[in-house]
Amino acid sequence: MTSQDENIDAVITWVDGADPVHREKRLKALKESDSTEVNTLPSGADKTRFSNNDEIKYCIRSIVKFAPWINNIYIITDNQRPAFLTDDYMEANNIKIIDHKEIFRGFEWALPTFNTRSIITAFWRIPELAPRFINFDDDFVLTKRVEVEDFFAGNKPILQGSWHRIKSYGPIRLKWNRYFSKLTKKLFGITRSMHTLLQIKSAQLAGFSDRYYYVPHVPHPINKQTLADYFEEHPEVFEENLKYQFRSIEQFSSIILANHLDIKKDQAVLKKKSDYLMVHGEMDPGFLLKRKLKKIKEGNIKFICIQSMEGFKPEHRNKVFKVLDEVIG
Repeated sequence: MTSQDENIDAVITWVDGADPVHREKRLKALKESDSTEVNTLPSGADKTRFSNNDEIKYCIRSIVKFAPWINNIYIITDNQRPAFLTDDYMEANNIKIIDHKEIFRGFEWALPTFNTRSIITAFWRIPELAPRFINFDDDFVLTKRVEVEDFFAGNKPILQGSWHRIKSYGPIRLKWNRYFSKLTKKLFGITRSMHTLLQIKSAQLAGFSDRYYYVPHVPHPINKQTLADYFEEHPEVFEENLKYQFRSIEQFSSIILANHLDIKKDQAVLKKKSDYLMVHGEMDPGFLLKRKLKKIKEGNIKFICIQSMEGFKPEHRNKVFKVLDEVIG
């Protein structure tokens, strides 16, 4: 029998924005908030942030098939449940639904929230969460067998990424980024989230001033105690990050913060990006998508992130689902 300290859990954040109850609650919050505030991300309240394109079905199925050593799969939701999850399937695969109220206990003033950055600030507070866990966005999919050693070397998380120089984001640059984000969305349908700034702010919070370790959209291994200890020492930082109902450039990522805290303590293993692929509905033309799907079918990729599935043409979306069905079974 595996001890609690040896267990590794998976944590997935998910929302069905088409749910009438959730949509009404979100629109009410938007109406009551100052959505024109300069520090609110232009894409933060975009409806695509809340789209449900069945990616989570493939995410969960892939974990069950390719990472059977995962102990529990926790799905963090706002009083929702993916339609395909039956009671029997959940019980057989140790899948548990965690409502926002559970991880925001004691901080109910921050609810309702429609902000993944706020939610993942508190995801380490899941009751009985294993000391080591792996965070999956609902559009992360495993496409090949993975082992514990792909994520942890003992208790050290294995971080895939590369070092980058920290850039300064002054008022002029931020204003230009806002303008450029709106322009790319209008002209090309591309949603920008200023992910680089998010990573920089998170690294700076951990004490890095010259460079940061940029991590792409891959499953993120995390030591729960790293975040628990930091937020116990800095409760004001925790509360500040919870307060935004929609994404803001003022926020940090607790994932990237945990990465840099562990790097600083020499408690992380750094690895160049490998076995990873982004499949992007707003940026992949047909020929490029075909090339990427071929790599997946040939077994050359372990992790994929499916961004903006709703941006694909119906025939391209069907091709993605067909390949995932073939690979996952």
